[in-house]
Amino acid sequence: MVVRPRAARPGPILNAVLAALAVAAAVALTPATAAAQTTTAPAPASPTAACTPLSPIAAPCTLLGKFADAAAAECRAAGVPDTDCTLPLAHVVTQHARDAYLQSAVHRAAVLQYRLGDALPLGQAPWVGTHNSFNAIANGPTLSRSDSNQQLTLTQQLDVDVRSIELDLHYLPRAGGRQVIVCHGQGPDSLDAGCTTEPPFTQILPEVVTWLNAPGHENEVLLLYLEDEMKSAAAYASAISTLDTQLRGTDGRSLIYRPDAAARAANGCTPLPLDVTRAQVRASGARVILVGSCAKGWAGDVFDWNADHVESGSVARYRPYPACDASYARATYHAKLVRYYEDSTLVATVVDPTRAPVDPEALTPAKVAAMTACGVNLFGFDQLLPDDGRLAATIWSWADGQPAAPGCARQRGDGRWATGSCAVRRRAACVTPAPSGVPRWRLTRRTVTFAQARKACWARGARFAVPRSGLQNAQLRDVARPGEGVWVAYRVRRAR
Repeated sequence: MVVRPRAARPGPILNAVLAALAVAAAVALTPATAAAQTTTAPAPASPTAACTPLSPIAAPCTLLGKFADAAAAECRAAGVPDTDCTLPLAHVVTQHARDAYLQSAVHRAAVLQYRLGDALPLGQAPWVGTHNSFNAIANGPTLSRSDSNQQLTLTQQLDVDVRSIELDLHYLPRAGGRQVIVCHGQGPDSLDAGCTTEPPFTQILPEVVTWLNAPGHENEVLLLYLEDEMKSAAAYASAISTLDTQLRGTDGRSLIYRPDAAARAANGCTPLPLDVTRAQVRASGARVILVGSCAKGWAGDVFDWNADHVESGSVARYRPYPACDASYARATYHAKLVRYYEDSTLVATVVDPTRAPVDPEALTPAKVAAMTACGVNLFGFDQLLPDDGRLAATIWSWADGQPAAPGCARQRGDGRWATGSCAVRRRAACVTPAPSGVPRWRLTRRTVTFAQARKACWARGARFAVPRSGLQNAQLRDVARPGEGVWVAYRVRRAR
């Protein structure tokens, strides 16, 4: 006899939210929208796109979307197949999408790009990151998670090539005494408003450690941004104890890349060393770089990045390379970490009550592609999903389906890379270091085979090189002729 499991009954939050969803569905499914659902038209850029034409401001549609996301998350948590938990105005979160991503050309290219960036100094190395990474509706209901920044858990984010995560730390009363809590809320000067039953840091960090120690992740280096909402000597001591105890490899060694006490500044903290590479971090035996604001209480583990990064640029005014964002001089992209993040919370729309339904500061795929080519090296995505187009927009190197076969790599006329016969004659990419540390790209005077490229670059007082970031790739494209394919110093060899 086959015993079929009984369907799980909806939880109390789901029951409470279904009434609101009925209103959401009525608002969202206008006749035009309902008709569109029977076609093969592309999915809207935002799950609340059907609602936005009906409201001049963002708040109503954002509120309905939060209700829908909460109901969909409860549905999945109740054991209902995720494909049956797709609701109007909610993000579509499925295991199939994550599995498909891990088999995709985007994932393969992301892995190869990450390795290319390992040789770049931290001031130029690209990172794919999430904003308020911990504040995910998938982790269960709390006050702050009801206004979530993410749909995926930390593990799921790391699985889809996120390599920079953010945790907001508070120090709050709990049974047995005060504890460091991970919560998206106001700071201690506002009595940590918004924080309620969120879990302690000691329960959140193990998820990151487990992922780092899983087979296949032994060479991954993470940037962990700890936003300080503690402001307490006892809290810093507690946070340091958790970091030192838990951030360890399977051999028991610490995974933390610790600040050099000899490099401490007058404020008692060590600036993030922007000249260090991920490869050097890995070679030291560490795999986690901790950054945050300067606080002497945790300066032994956490780098001060206040002077080493910028994050106040304008997404709305961002333009394709080479215009980029006038907020920053070109030298800034070479000298600092340049971070852009977005905020999809209801609180953000309430604080800005006149914000349009389509947020001009959202990191759309088009904006992400432009930023990648300009040299933005740290993204803080909200509501990241593997198939929403933003991960694909961070790919600046390999063309779709490439590298398709062993061979030598060329940058095509559209800037994307492909492999082919090494015997074809092309001009080759050469680089000459400048006093500023910014590479200067040039091409060989004559066409050469791949084997001849190194010697031909030497003849120009340069070295045969490969772009290692979207900005370097765009700068190389600048010196090539329209439509010209050029050799880059990258060869794909046959697997043994």
